[in-house]
Amino acid sequence: MSTNPHITPDIAAHVLFHLGHGGRPGNRFIQELLATFDDADAHDLLQLAAGFPGYAAAFELAKNHRDGVDILAARAADDH
Repeated sequence: MSTNPHITPDIAAHVLFHLGHGGRPGNRFIQELLATFDDADAHDLLQLAAGFPGYAAAFELAKNHRDGVDILAARAADDH
């Protein structure tokens, strides 16, 4: 499976949980970060992506690609 190398299994699990597709929650900071991704406009998303590229990639994948949730679920299950 090919996916963004910045999307770790933990990041995938956190984003899935945030979006209501299983996974597991991150700590409070991560939960607030993902809520900020939800509220951000295009400019702010670019700034968030600069600081948190893995979360930005996972969030974009889940929100904008038909099979994004499935890809993240497979990545979250990856123990490597």
